[in-house]
Amino acid sequence: MRTTTLTSALALTAAVSIASAEPVILNGDMNGGIGMATAPTDWMVGQATPDVVNASGPFNNTGTPWTESPNGGTFARMNGVGNFQSESITQNVSGFEVGQMYELSFYATNLGFRVNSTGFWDGFDGVFEFYADGQLVAISDALSKQANSADPIVWTLQSVMFEASASDFLLEIRAETTAGALQIAYMGIDGLDVALVPAPSALALMGLMGLSATRRKR
Repeated sequence: MRTTTLTSALALTAAVSIASAEPVILNGDMNGGIGMATAPTDWMVGQATPDVVNASGPFNNTGTPWTESPNGGTFARMNGVGNFQSESITQNVSGFEVGQMYELSFYATNLGFRVNSTGFWDGFDGVFEFYADGQLVAISDALSKQANSADPIVWTLQSVMFEASASDFLLEIRAETTAGALQIAYMGIDGLDVALVPAPSALALMGLMGLSATRRKR
């Protein structure tokens, strides 16, 4: 009886600890006023000139409307160019627990770049990089542009994990090309969310609590 009670108490403590951790990232929906060289509401311009766009643009040079993400509304558009001109947005975030693992989930797409003067459909594979106080902590999967400018863009649900080294920090989301410098990747991101990743020990304790409750019902 004492062992069961202790196990339940420990599991409950772990569950409360997990529930009490509430990291705060504002406006992961990337909503904001449409415009060039700007950031979504509650975000700031990091590097160069990111944009807030919708399915029409601006900077849609394909002649075909873009596709909204499953999150809907506006999204952030950024160029990755392989140097200090790669575009990014930033936000001071809070509520993280040092040493804990967190998962960032988001929708991402490669928009392609433009139809250039020779009629060639520009653009290269790209990723999103995530920085905490200037330190790279996670990189998304690479995404390629659609085959040609008339094809609809495709949004992919992705997730990355990182370990928090501070409770409050400057989060930077930066687009980057996987090709060489000045080989532009034209990227979109939307629907950013953050969640605590429970430690294996906490998950085990929560499982034991459930087992203990089942036994008591019997």
